[in-house]
Amino acid sequence: MTRAILAVYQLLSILLLPFIVIGLLVRARTQAAYGKRLGERLGFCPKPRNKDRSGNLVIHGASLGEITALKPFIEQVMQQYTHYTVTVTSFTPAGSSQIKKLFGQHVHHTYLPIDNPLCNGFFLNRLKPDAIIFMETELWPSLIQQARKRNIQLLLINARLSKKSVRNYQKIHLLITPVLQCFNAILAQSDENKTHFLQLGANPNTTYTAGNLKYDLQLNDTTKTLITTLTKTLDNRPVWVVGSSHQDEETLIFTAFKKILIEHPNTLLVLAPRHAERYSLIIEQLQEHAFKFVQRSRAQAPSHDTQVWLVDTIGELLAFYGIASVCTVAGSFGATGGHNPLEPALFHKATTLGPNMQNAAELTQQLLAAHAIIQQPNNNAQTLADNITQLLSSHEKREQLGANAYALLQQNQGATKKALEALNKVVPLRP
Repeated sequence: MTRAILAVYQLLSILLLPFIVIGLLVRARTQAAYGKRLGERLGFCPKPRNKDRSGNLVIHGASLGEITALKPFIEQVMQQYTHYTVTVTSFTPAGSSQIKKLFGQHVHHTYLPIDNPLCNGFFLNRLKPDAIIFMETELWPSLIQQARKRNIQLLLINARLSKKSVRNYQKIHLLITPVLQCFNAILAQSDENKTHFLQLGANPNTTYTAGNLKYDLQLNDTTKTLITTLTKTLDNRPVWVVGSSHQDEETLIFTAFKKILIEHPNTLLVLAPRHAERYSLIIEQLQEHAFKFVQRSRAQAPSHDTQVWLVDTIGELLAFYGIASVCTVAGSFGATGGHNPLEPALFHKATTLGPNMQNAAELTQQLLAAHAIIQQPNNNAQTLADNITQLLSSHEKREQLGANAYALLQQNQGATKKALEALNKVVPLRP
């Protein structure tokens, strides 16, 4: 039965391939990057340049956030597996840009192909990986089962499954359970996530709790230098940084900001939208609200009367968190389900969230239990404004929240080390 289900899935994926490609081309009308490198989407990825390397390790992070979280792990893999090519794949242009920015020519990079047997076959034939490391909930049935048939080692690290995802996957468990059983090891973020994977049929002998890679944040010299540069432009103003905002949140953010300006008129809002294709729409909104704003992409520094600094660049959000007085992690006020709430903690910053953090529910609960974050119970602009106003008015409260968040970050580091140990078991290091 499971073979038949996989065969049906693969047949459908082949039949749908032309429509997927058309969908990418349509999307390219508003996001040009989706129309480029289509050959990679079909599995015709560039071959590694270093022909003297004896093997290849593929590490996949779907988008920008996953690539950022994987950075310490990828760097450790590069240091340990010097005889191997390290190929880092993504599925979105933003993820691709982040890979190039973080690693340049030090890793081999390509898009992960569309999940069907033809594209997967081309991909595996060209790269010939010894192991593929997936992250979080990246479960690609065709690719994973083809890799297992070729005796390619498979790891799922930083693995997470929400209760909602479990319910959805249970509807197609005949397809998903065999996929989970292909992995040499599944390293879950928490005991709860481990339980969810076991409920779907993961092998209990190879499914472990290893912690969350997102706790293993590190600051590099480039980010430190950028923070120093940005700080010089602020003239000691209060700064509210809103990171990774989405279309269904910006109206609420702008409404709250107008209320904040009543009590703190010198506040600078730093807005970093999640998706680059919306920059022009946000500029229109800023103009409609009559905000005085500058754009980061144009190297425009805020003046004393600038109200909004639009971060319309990729990969600089972490540095902007470093200059904040107060941070808000967006994606949590709409349907998205939240983003990484730990990044501001690296800088001891007081942080607020919206009510919807289902994508990082356990991280949020840990932060709340440690009195390290403020999560509002609603999508009310007044509530958001009140929280930010109170924090801007209380240096002591900001300091306490930031200190608690940083302490929690330090206490929970170590998932990267466990992921490396799991990789060492399936691809042993050479003496």
